[in-house]
Amino acid sequence: MFSEKAESRFGKLAFSALIAVPAVGLAFATAPLASAQPFSPTTTPSNAVTSTAPAGAIVLPMTVSGVDHAVAEAHGFKVVTEPDGTERAVPTASATNPDGTPYRAGIRPLNQIDGDCGDSYLWIHSVGGYNSEIETGFDLGTGAVAYHWQVNRSDNWGSDSHSWGGGLGVDEHWHGEWDIHSGGATWETAGVVASSDVLLWDGELCHTGAPSDTTWVF
Repeated sequence: MFSEKAESRFGKLAFSALIAVPAVGLAFATAPLASAQPFSPTTTPSNAVTSTAPAGAIVLPMTVSGVDHAVAEAHGFKVVTEPDGTERAVPTASATNPDGTPYRAGIRPLNQIDGDCGDSYLWIHSVGGYNSEIETGFDLGTGAVAYHWQVNRSDNWGSDSHSWGGGLGVDEHWHGEWDIHSGGATWETAGVVASSDVLLWDGELCHTGAPSDTTWVF
């Protein structure tokens, strides 16, 4: 978990390069065996995040689990503690948007959106020849500067996992794909690991709802 006292799995990105993120400029690191790229919005629900989840995906809300104090303060936000002990980032008069303009909450009335801070999704689909494709990602209500994402999967032939992560160019959407080859026809189950999260521009940590899916691979 990111905090002002400890360095998280995001590494030093949040304490150095990410503190001064320009409006577009961070390239993000990805694992070598899967594709990951910003994903173009396809629908725009009113009063909600813009969904990019593919049809058939399992979609679950994401929630704020804490705040990276250094990132929040660098962008003009202060950290407050709610009655339940949860930390949140609240804009001050000096808060800015990623492009340097004065901060506006945008589609987040009262700092709340559908799923608290966004939605995460996962979908498995068979593509024939005992092959399947796992698609996963997230849609946020504000730009993100870094992320760590992991998916675990298993079938009758074994189990494994795959991770993505690194910097994000203040993107609100991310989509990753993982191609799987099984030893034969089988049921396959996959899920986003619950520790997967995203570091937002305001310093808040947005945690996945851990969506999972099962399908018949043939």
